[in-house]
Amino acid sequence: MFLDAGSIWKFEAILVPGMRALFAILGLLLCLIGTRADELLVIKDSEAVRYVGKYVEVLGLVGSVTASPLGTVFINFGREYPNQTFAGFIEAGSNMSHDNRIATLPGKTIGITGKIELYQGKPEIKITSPDQIKDLDSARNGQ
Repeated sequence: MFLDAGSIWKFEAILVPGMRALFAILGLLLCLIGTRADELLVIKDSEAVRYVGKYVEVLGLVGSVTASPLGTVFINFGREYPNQTFAGFIEAGSNMSHDNRIATLPGKTIGITGKIELYQGKPEIKITSPDQIKDLDSARNGQ
């Protein structure tokens, strides 16, 4: 069966307005998906091992803050080293390694932002800037 010229025009008249609406809806959906992709993923410290290689914010209770003999500072989440669920670390010699506020973190709920790496099977984030640490307890208390 062949379509005559009149049938083709009728088909286009039905299809084109419907296609415009479809493309408009698809365009809006793509804009929304793009916005969601820009948001920072926030995870619990106990979930960090599942996000190795990802840039996230890790939230949790600081169990301890320790320094290695060489001066690297570790912010251990959950429990003390070596049983921590996650750690943020500040390299020895960094300006941040002498920040007195770091010693006040045990017992507080904080967030650390960065790319998660594994070290000896434990997830960790290298901290190079104070902006990577969010003290959630202070934010709640208005301090």
